[in-house]
Amino acid sequence: MKQSNEKFIRFFKALANQERIDIVKLLKDNTELNAQSIERRFYLEQSTTSHHLKMLKNAGVVKSRREGRNIFYSINYEILTAIWGEFSDIILK
Repeated sequence: MKQSNEKFIRFFKALANQERIDIVKLLKDNTELNAQSIERRFYLEQSTTSHHLKMLKNAGVVKSRREGRNIFYSINYEILTAIWGEFSDIILK
């Protein structure tokens, strides 16, 4: 049981921060952005942006792809929907 809860803990911890929620909203409105665009939008340091994007990616909220020197981020709707669906099943039983 404990291991199956880890993904929910990671998921909700990733979303338990105003800047990360704002990043998700920004990605929703823009489909895909590189890390530098996210930094500029929120006036964040590169290290702070990297930390937030890493947490969101590890939780399955966002996904990334590399194009040359740029890393582009977008919402990972497939994983997001799956985790939310599993959690909903647990709490609505």
